[in-house]
This record gives sequence, structure tokens and C-alpha cells, in this order.
Amino acid sequence: MKRINLICTLCLVCLVSLAQENTKVNQSTYSQEGTMIGNNPSNTIFNGFEQAKSANYYNSDVASDAISHRKKAIWADNSTIITDEKMGFHSYIPYTYVSEDDVLWAKRVRKWIDVRILQNHPLYFPVGVSYSDYNGWDGTNMESGVGGQKVFNEVLSGIDARKNLFQILRDAATTVNPQTGQPLVATYNMSLTRKLSPQEVVPNWDSGYPNAFGFAQSIEADDEDAEEIDVYYWYEPNHVRGYWIEEEIFFDKRRSKLDFRYVSITPQVQHPREGKVRDLPTFYFPEIRELLANHKVFPLDGNLAQRMSFDEFFHRKMFASVIKKETNVYDRLIQDYLPGRSLEQLLEGERIREQIRRYESDMWNY
Repeated sequence: MKRINLICTLCLVCLVSLAQENTKVNQSTYSQEGTMIGNNPSNTIFNGFEQAKSANYYNSDVASDAISHRKKAIWADNSTIITDEKMGFHSYIPYTYVSEDDVLWAKRVRKWIDVRILQNHPLYFPVGVSYSDYNGWDGTNMESGVGGQKVFNEVLSGIDARKNLFQILRDAATTVNPQTGQPLVATYNMSLTRKLSPQEVVPNWDSGYPNAFGFAQSIEADDEDAEEIDVYYWYEPNHVRGYWIEEEIFFDKRRSKLDFRYVSITPQVQHPREGKVRDLPTFYFPEIRELLANHKVFPLDGNLAQRMSFDEFFHRKMFASVIKKETNVYDRLIQDYLPGRSLEQLLEGERIREQIRRYESDMWNY
């Protein structure tokens, strides 16, 4: 009898402990932010209603400098779920340790991710949101839009906390750490043989240098005798056509498994007026994993419970891609030896993919 009473008592204690509300979870993003910075959320006006300020809002007390604004993401999505991602402290998925001596075979491939494909839309959207009858700050100026409408940068305006992949990479590469004088994220040429200097990446609008992430557009002046005027613009998310991603695939004999590591990712944009295609600076993937881990991808099916970080999105290979190059003695792309034959290029990429897949299965004996 005593044993039964003891068991009942222990069960009751466990139930009571589980029923206790955890103050660090199941709270709104806004109220948690107010608690974090020591402010009363009810005293803060945000987006026209009383809420605590978001770190994604550039003038917020939380994000008083560009570093916190660019590197951390506190999700202003009215969610009732608090996670490490929202606080900007989420870590990337660790890789399994692999010894160099255990790598029996390796191959590097270059893949093309076309953001126009439905499966890749989470990397492309949102590109901008138009709000009618609202003339607030769009991240640039306070001038009214046409008919009271403006297209907003979701993060700079504080309207929304969602960022697409291009905004994440561009903002991190063009934001300078005042302590070091270097961008938050380094950029390279596509072969990763040269690191680009801040002068090559960070725009200098006053001196007329849009640099890597901007472009100049000549506009004719109203006066016939006047010369053309150069106006400088950012490359925007809607200019992105896709991404080049380098992936190293290898066979680990200790685990008897084919594994992979991402090496780099390169955005490709199309000039909005001239239509020219251009590859932007390359990002070394291991250096941006922490950045990607603290920004979330919106799921295609709309299920917010299944939201994942960009790092997890790539780790689980949720995107659609086509192989455009494999390591070869000629150092050439598939299109170089199959020029003008689009269908055969796709089939060649699939042949390489199948060859890699079969390498692992051929290592097994049944």
C-alpha cells in the first residue's frame, strides 16, 4: 500500500511540474522583446498598433546598430511561439566529423538553382509587399507612393520579418562592422581564389560607385543641352534569376556512406533594363551558415509549424537543381561540350547525378 501511495505521489509531482508554465516559451515575439530590453511593451508603438519594437526595425532600441540589425532576426510575425531563431541565437546544424584519411572518393559539382521553379520559390519570395493607403518608411525615404501605395522592404520597414535569400546575403555583405572595417560576411570570386575588398563590395553612392551589388542607369535630362545623368540602384530580389551552388560529394569509408558539403553559393541577377545576366560575388558557404540558421524559410504548404531555417533548407536539399558542371580535366561546363543542345545538357546532368548515386550502391556487397 505504501508503495502504491509513493508511486501516486511521484506521478502527481511530475504532472504538476509539467503543468508549470515556462516563462521562456509560448509567449508572443513582441512581449518577449520588450522583456528582453527592459521596456514596457504597452509603451511602444510599432506598425500603427501597440507592440514592442522588433529588432528587424532599423530604428528599434534592440537593433541600435547595423550589426544587430543584419545578423539577428527576431521574427515580427505575431507568432505565439518563441524559439532560438527569433532571438538570433540559433546555431547551424553540425556536420559529422570526417577524417581526411577516410575519404575514399570525392567529386565536386556545380548546380544551378532556378528560382522561377515552384519548388525554389521559398528562396525567392517575398520580393516586396505593396500596402495601400500607407506612406510609412520603406527603408529609403518617407515620400508618398502612387495612390498612397508603396512597395516596402519587409525588414527595413519593420512591416514583416521575412527575408528572402538574396536580401540576407546582400545585406550581410554590404554592412560594415565599425570595429573591424570589414563586411559582416566576406565575398570572393567564383573560384574562391581571391577575397574581394570592401571597396569592391560596399556601395559608395556619393562617389558614384555602386560596386558589386548595385548598378548605374543613365537617364536623359529634361534639358536637350544637358548631359545624361547616372542614377544608381541596388540589385533587388526581383532581379535574381537563380544561384550557382558548389557541392563537394565524397564517400566516407568509415561510415560507408556518401556524404556532401556545400562549398559556395553565387547569386545571378538580370539587369532590369538591359537584360544582361551577371554573376554577383560568391559566398563561402561555411562562413554564412550561422547567418542562414537565424533566418527562416516560409513553407510552400503554408504550415507555420514546419518552418525551417535556410541552413536546414539547404541541409535537407529541399530545393530543385540541375548539375551544370563536374570536376574534369578540361575544367569545362556541360554547355561547353554540348553547346546549344538544352535537352542533352539536362540529360547529361542527370547522368552525372545517377553516376554519383550508383557509386555508393556499388560499394556494397550482398
